[in-house]
Amino acid sequence: MAGSKTQASKSDLQDDEGHLPAFKADVPGLTCMTLEVPSVQSKDAWNSFLQLLSLADGIVILRIADEAAHDQDGYLAKSPLLAEVYEITESRPMFVVCVCKGPVRASLMTLPALSQLVVATEDSSFGLPKYRHDLHPITSIALKKRLMDKAVRRLQLVGDPIDASEAQRLGLVDFVGSESDVENEICRLIYRNCSPSSQYFMYKSDLVKAMREKEEN
Repeated sequence: MAGSKTQASKSDLQDDEGHLPAFKADVPGLTCMTLEVPSVQSKDAWNSFLQLLSLADGIVILRIADEAAHDQDGYLAKSPLLAEVYEITESRPMFVVCVCKGPVRASLMTLPALSQLVVATEDSSFGLPKYRHDLHPITSIALKKRLMDKAVRRLQLVGDPIDASEAQRLGLVDFVGSESDVENEICRLIYRNCSPSSQYFMYKSDLVKAMREKEEN
C-alpha cells in the first residue's frame, strides 16, 4: 500500500544527518461545529438543533446564551428532546464543549452536565429552581456524570443558584473567565485540535538505528 508513496517521498524527507523516515502522512484535524442553544419556546428550533447534532462529530460547541433559559412553560421537561440529546452525545464520536454566558437553569443544566468541557463567563450562574416541575428526568442523570450525589441533591432541594466559581469548585465548570478569556480559550482549543498536522513514519530498521544512536549519545 505504501510502496509507491514511500519511495516517492524518501528524498524529500531525508535530513542533513541522513536519517530517512519512511513516509510523511498529512493528518486532517477534527471537524468543528458550533450550535446555538435555541429558545425553549421554539419547538422548530429545537428539532433543527437535534437534527444538526445528530450529524456532528469531532468538536461540537454548544453556546448557551439565551434569555429564555428559565423555561417558564416547562417545555423541555415535558418533551423527549433532552433525552435524545443525551443519547446522541453518548453514542457519537464527539467532544462537546459547552459555553455558558448568563443564567443556566432547570433542564438546560443537562447541557453542561453532559459536556466534556464547560467554559463559563464570570457572570454565569447555575441552578435548579422548582425542579419537580420544570426538570427533565435526564438532567439528574447527566449531572451525576460531573457532580457528586450530595452536590446534586443540594442543587435540587435548596434551589439557590450558584455562581461560576462555585460551579467550578464543584466540578460542573472547567474554565471561568471574562468573555474575551472564554473566547480565547475556545479559539485555542479549536486551533490545537482542528489544525492539520503531519506525521512521519520510519522503516523498522531506520527506527531501531535511530534509537541505538540516541542511546549511545
